[in-house]
Amino acid sequence: MWRTPALRREAAFVGLPLLVFLGLLAVVTSAAPTGFDREVGGALQSIPWGPLHIVPAAGSDIGGGVYGTYLFPAMLGTFVAARRQWRWLVPLAAVFALHYVAISPKAFVTAYRPSPEFGVYGAGGMESFPSGHVQWAASFYGLLAYMAWREWGTSRRNKVAIIGAWAAVVAMTMLGRIELGRHWPIDTMAGALAGLVTLRALVALHGLIERRWPASNTPLAEAGSPAALA
Repeated sequence: MWRTPALRREAAFVGLPLLVFLGLLAVVTSAAPTGFDREVGGALQSIPWGPLHIVPAAGSDIGGGVYGTYLFPAMLGTFVAARRQWRWLVPLAAVFALHYVAISPKAFVTAYRPSPEFGVYGAGGMESFPSGHVQWAASFYGLLAYMAWREWGTSRRNKVAIIGAWAAVVAMTMLGRIELGRHWPIDTMAGALAGLVTLRALVALHGLIERRWPASNTPLAEAGSPAALA
């Protein structure tokens, strides 16, 4: 059955990230924080940023802080509404709902946040797995990249720039959460994987809406009317 291109694609976009996520979950529940987390986390926290010390904090804030979670989504929603691209509003709203579904393991997984008790900088606490900031960065900015790809991804240069910008935001968010002592590396990896699965769901949702309301400049309310469907 894996000879079907659609099934192979779904296995790559959804199945593989889920399997790796479950593997990381198994590691966390049995041996967290791991030696890998302590070593890599300590090494990243030891980077001498100098005048660039604001970079990790900026990565964390842009990826999933006040800017990334509230300001930029509000700006994006205003932008697509002004352009009457109503089909994008549903995935944009869904990214919030799916965010809490994706990070739900926080509610039942015992995972300690970084702290001096484990030989690294951090304020301690619980609910470390997975990183919500990184999940948000991968899913929300992934949706933004998907929108940009459809709008401007007509050349190789544009495609590389779009994917590169998305990957940079996710990477900087991961670095920021580790450097600030809020998450272990394994938490950020799990957040990225959860974000990829969420992004696939958002893309599928947008595709469903496109098939239901094919006119790109038709408001959803009008597109669903009997006259529009006639």
